[in-house]
Amino acid sequence: MEVFKNGINLFVVVFLLSLCSCASLSQRPVQELTIAYSLYDERDLQSRFAPVFIVENGNRDYNRIGRPVAIVEEGKEKVVIDPDVATYYLSTRRFATEQGRYTNLIYRIHFQKIPFSIVPFHLGSGGNVGLLAVVTLNSRNEVVLYSLLHTCGCYLAFIPTSNLPEEDLPIDWKKGRQNVFTENLPSHLTFSQGGADELLFVQMREETHRVKNVWLAEIDELEGFKVIKPNLQPFYSLENLVSATGEHTSFYETSGPRKGYVKGSQKIWEKFLISWWAFDWRVGEDKKLGRDTSEGNVFYTSIKPWAREESDLRDFPRFLKYWGWRL
Repeated sequence: MEVFKNGINLFVVVFLLSLCSCASLSQRPVQELTIAYSLYDERDLQSRFAPVFIVENGNRDYNRIGRPVAIVEEGKEKVVIDPDVATYYLSTRRFATEQGRYTNLIYRIHFQKIPFSIVPFHLGSGGNVGLLAVVTLNSRNEVVLYSLLHTCGCYLAFIPTSNLPEEDLPIDWKKGRQNVFTENLPSHLTFSQGGADELLFVQMREETHRVKNVWLAEIDELEGFKVIKPNLQPFYSLENLVSATGEHTSFYETSGPRKGYVKGSQKIWEKFLISWWAFDWRVGEDKKLGRDTSEGNVFYTSIKPWAREESDLRDFPRFLKYWGWRL
């Protein structure tokens, strides 16, 4: 019991340091090169609803959205993120509940790393990190819900829209702003009348790649940004990377104890500070999002060990129910 208490005390200290780091970052001005990544094309459903990612300090390679590539370094295979080829990865999945039929457009992006830093403290320091943006459409192809989270399953944020009926919100859901693991984000987004052309803008912090703010706006708001149009590839292409030698490999480990995890995504601080009380040696490591519960690792979104299955993103209706949504 004493060991457990000491561990909790250590975690609290680290968590407070994380709060300090977020506060210091929020006071920094936006760097001179802010990049907007936009896939927008009104003629295509998948491109029309793709989020616009606003990335700070694009002068640094690790702050730019890239493409996973396989290289050979000192005779060994290594998977890294090429920041010069921006790429969104997409999976389209449909599901049904008692309330109706829905479509999820799931966008996946990756960065080279969260750089190692003590001050400010980067708890998630590690390589090949990523973010998922789940855009949930109703049967009329209207956006009802945005779900944002890192590809480790952490930092989950839900943002419902004005297209979602009030009775589908979690009980006591408050519209306005919400605290998401030290970040202050809107808890509801309202489309303007006839706002079919409004897009989700996602502003991301430099270095940590945390979601800093989100809002709805039309494509004209991109004026003044350095705009990059990313490539769009299916999820399964991540399992068929081609190296400089012409060999094929996966972005994920395909065997051994790390099967299903992103290659090179080990998180030393999270393993040391969190894994022992979260009962997961690989907590914080980025992983594959399987199509359903028969494929890939459990993609849990709650750190509670007893809630692994219920919070698994692969079973979206059960995932929603666990978090209180009534779609």
